[in-house]
Amino acid sequence: MSGPVSSDSAAREHQPRAERHRVMLGALIERFGHGGATRHRVRDLSSTGVRVDQAERLQRGATVLVTVGSLAAVGATVIWVDQGAAGLRFAQPINPDDARAKTFVAKPSSAPTRPPEEPLGKAGWLGHIRGAYDR
Repeated sequence: MSGPVSSDSAAREHQPRAERHRVMLGALIERFGHGGATRHRVRDLSSTGVRVDQAERLQRGATVLVTVGSLAAVGATVIWVDQGAAGLRFAQPINPDDARAKTFVAKPSSAPTRPPEEPLGKAGWLGHIRGAYDR
């Protein structure tokens, strides 16, 4: 006979799964203590988690930060890893529409720009060149 089941895991077994959405998105995943972020393809998305491909380096139980769409650095735990795919559970539920939204792009600054006829550089012998292919 197995040991007692915690009330948290028992409650999760009886909760209906959040609706999954098949998507094709890109995500960045940061692993603590492992340098920079890695790129992954998102296959399934819900308010409680995400399934990603290209996940060979992720380890079950690891805590990571996920950036996808307009969601930046959302905490998640790696629940499973199998044949290059991984399932991550978000620390807090997210809005899947935010994950599908395009990321914010800064508006161009209102600073005046140089007229196109002004040379870009004046250093040394390159000052007279206006374009890479001008002769």
